[in-house]
Amino acid sequence: MKKTISLLIAVMLAASIFLASGPIIGAASQHLNNDWNRGVVKGLKDAFEAYGYEFIHTNARGDTGQQVADVENFLARKVDAVIIAGGEGPAFEPVMKKLQEAGIPVITIDIPSQYTLCNVTSDNFNVGEKLALYTINKLGKKGNIVVFDTPGWYSLLVRSRMLDTVAMDYPDIKIVARFECSVIDSVNSSYEQMRSYLLSNPNVNSVYCTWGLPALGASKAIKELGLEDKIFVTCVDADQAVVQEMMLPNSPLTGVVGQYPEKLGQIAVQMADLAIKGEADKLPVEAYAPIILIEKDAPEIWFAGLERMLPPQAWEALYPAN
Repeated sequence: MKKTISLLIAVMLAASIFLASGPIIGAASQHLNNDWNRGVVKGLKDAFEAYGYEFIHTNARGDTGQQVADVENFLARKVDAVIIAGGEGPAFEPVMKKLQEAGIPVITIDIPSQYTLCNVTSDNFNVGEKLALYTINKLGKKGNIVVFDTPGWYSLLVRSRMLDTVAMDYPDIKIVARFECSVIDSVNSSYEQMRSYLLSNPNVNSVYCTWGLPALGASKAIKELGLEDKIFVTCVDADQAVVQEMMLPNSPLTGVVGQYPEKLGQIAVQMADLAIKGEADKLPVEAYAPIILIEKDAPEIWFAGLERMLPPQAWEALYPAN
């Protein structure tokens, strides 16, 4: 009798292991400090559940070396696919090459590479161009711009470069300063840099931020110095804090190009699913999620063909559960 029970338990354990041995996808985030990264992860998890995949998610808390180590761990565990959910792209080239050699498909978000089957992203050329055109148009094609950026992220590099490209056609537009801030404590960093610069260089007309959190720090400094009627701020990424800042009557933050980060995560899982099923030939080199222009006063007058919203409308569209 005891032998029979033991045999049944062994069979049940074996069955449970078999049932739990479906495809596993590893997903690595650099940090979860802003709504874009948190939204991407929510989209990933929702899609993993919808597709029935097991997954491992890691958060490197802003440490690129740790994020690379997390991906190395996925390789060691022989997962069925890897999603790198943003980060400093060049750092991943060696480990992505190893994954390719091991036959493990890689999907990236905001990281183009010869080793990714598909890079899921917003069209950052379009994003940067639209934000640059809005900024320069609002300036009346004349004025001084300060740029806030963060090194390492390809998408941010493209947005910054598109401002330079558009500004080339407007000789009275001057980019007078560029500041870099880390993904760690970026609001305070941008606040301190903006405030210090304005105290000695008050002749600034606009601040162009390649992502959302530096726009909060810059806006805080501008308001603190009483310059909100002289300087306006633009950025990419409609984080909740960014949209909330826009809705304040005295906010200098007037224009934002917003993304749908949850859709980026969902598309990444869709691409990974096709790769796991042996249908990698169906994947595009890049897959693009939609963008919106959020404008504080009159979005309807900007850019025919681009989805446009007031800040409260954007809040409802991007954060319907809040």
